[in-house]
Amino acid sequence: MSGIFEADVVFSCGEDKYLPVADVWIVIDVLRATTVMTRWFELGGTELYPVRTPDEAKKLVLELRERGSSPLLMGEVNGIPPEGFDFGNSPLELNYELIQNHYCGVMSTTNGTVALLEAASSGSPVLAASLRNASSVLDYALKIGNRIGLLCSGRKRRPSWEDTLCAGSIIEELSSHGETLMTDSAKIALSLWQNRSDDLHEYVRKSEHALYLEHIGYGEDIAFCCEYNASSVVPMLTSDKKEHTILRSVSGSARPYPKAQEAMKKLESSEPPKKADPFEELLSYTHKPSQYFFIRKKESK
Repeated sequence: MSGIFEADVVFSCGEDKYLPVADVWIVIDVLRATTVMTRWFELGGTELYPVRTPDEAKKLVLELRERGSSPLLMGEVNGIPPEGFDFGNSPLELNYELIQNHYCGVMSTTNGTVALLEAASSGSPVLAASLRNASSVLDYALKIGNRIGLLCSGRKRRPSWEDTLCAGSIIEELSSHGETLMTDSAKIALSLWQNRSDDLHEYVRKSEHALYLEHIGYGEDIAFCCEYNASSVVPMLTSDKKEHTILRSVSGSARPYPKAQEAMKKLESSEPPKKADPFEELLSYTHKPSQYFFIRKKESK
């Protein structure tokens, strides 16, 4: 796909009351929610319900069980699985056999699921991205429109190193498709990505949240979350018959993404990064209607 594109980055969920206009929103929570979501579908999961709080998650699990489902209850509060949950928020806890017996999951996390629901309130299509599936998510997003919004989950309503880094990787690839008009926040994310070290794992380990995960015993998750473009899975928000927000995979499988080898060579290259396109006057686009259902925030009276 070629043409003129727009890129905007919101550094953390809760940063703005209303998100800017975008044809599609890409939500990022590298450590670890969107990585877990991607892994869920890699292993054959078919449905994943994101909710805001552990109490909402427990309530939804009971409802789904009454409807004949057998969902896994998963997530975290401050990195730790809440009491009564089946699993936490570690991608390494998931395995093929487990998900074959539980195709459905309910997930509540401190930042990632909150960011997804915040993006859903914009009324635009929403995709979940991590370092593992960044390129495949962008490829799918460009089938929807040219105005790409990236919502970083962040940490404690503030920017996070790893989510901003991932946003920068997506913006760099977007700019390779054609002229890209960037907000200042998009330029900041791109700069962080272009000035990274050769060792992506070690670079991410500098982040505040990575240090915290190592402290509480989840250090091994970090390396898994840094496997750049290892997956072709694209999780997308839609809704079920009861109008619950739900993630389903719209593309991809557990096989490595075709561009993974090329992307890793690019990571290891010593050549200087390409400069970002100059910022120009934003163009107007006609918003394309989506066939998917999304939650909208109620307007205040």
